Amino acid sequence: MFTIGLAVDFSSGGDHAEPGDEPTAPPIPDDDPPSTMPGAVSEVTGGANPQPETDGGARVTGDESADFLMGGDGDDTLIGWGDADDLRGGQGADNIYGGDGDDWVQGEGDYGAGGDDEIHGGDGNDSLAGQGGHDLIWGDDGNDTLLGGEGDDTQFGGRGTDWLSGNDGDDVLVSGGGADDLDGGDGDDQLVGHGDAQTVFLRGGDGNDTLMPGAGDFAEGLQGNDRFVLGHTGGEIPIIADFDAREDQIVLHLPEKIVDDVQLDLRQDADGTSVLTVNGEPIGRLLQAGDLKTTDIIIERLPG
Repeated sequence: MFTIGLAVDFSSGGDHAEPGDEPTAPPIPDDDPPSTMPGAVSEVTGGANPQPETDGGARVTGDESADFLMGGDGDDTLIGWGDADDLRGGQGADNIYGGDGDDWVQGEGDYGAGGDDEIHGGDGNDSLAGQGGHDLIWGDDGNDTLLGGEGDDTQFGGRGTDWLSGNDGDDVLVSGGGADDLDGGDGDDQLVGHGDAQTVFLRGGDGNDTLMPGAGDFAEGLQGNDRFVLGHTGGEIPIIADFDAREDQIVLHLPEKIVDDVQLDLRQDADGTSVLTVNGEPIGRLLQAGDLKTTDIIIERLPG
């Protein structure tokens, strides 16, 4: 038995992750409802249990009912707490926490506008949209929908069956478990699957994408020159749907101690698909291998 680590650069901190890793989200601020307003406010926005819109730089906390909170031009903190909240950050670099309930959260009001927001869905089946800026979006628990915007966004699905869409920009999309669907959209994206028993669908979209499927996941690069990173998953091997040897790459991240003695083999099965093995252990199935040779496979050394 050998272990292959899959490394992905989260860009902001240079961290690494493997399919199945679960990043730890910062805790939700511990203010209790009802709302607190340390900054200036301008007007009541309306809606169920409305809270004032801020002039910027404020902290607004809802209560256990359905809240409608809006930030302003500054860097605001919005906390929805319970029930199904509608939270909108405004133009600054905002921190927004949905809390319990099925929340709708927007980093900004307009696509392409606004700052670099951090958005947390919390519990419930949430819809989270970063809009403009380079946003960090956490689905947390529940079956969530995460939407990026024009910037280079980082999205973590969390537990549950989630849909992550990068849209424009060079995005990082990470499954947190469950039968997730990751769609990179435009740009050169990184998509990371999960190591549990449920299938994650990774679709690169346009651009030159890096796809890192976990156990039993389904990876499809679509347009562009894509990189498929494979490793030991400890379960059902992942499937690569649309590999093209003329433009795509297969990459293995191998522990340095086994690189010099590694044996690669590409075996064609009766159904026409090909299975890639490392030292006799299957690590991936290609629905179409084309002219791929084992000498074309890129091996990158990892410590260990």
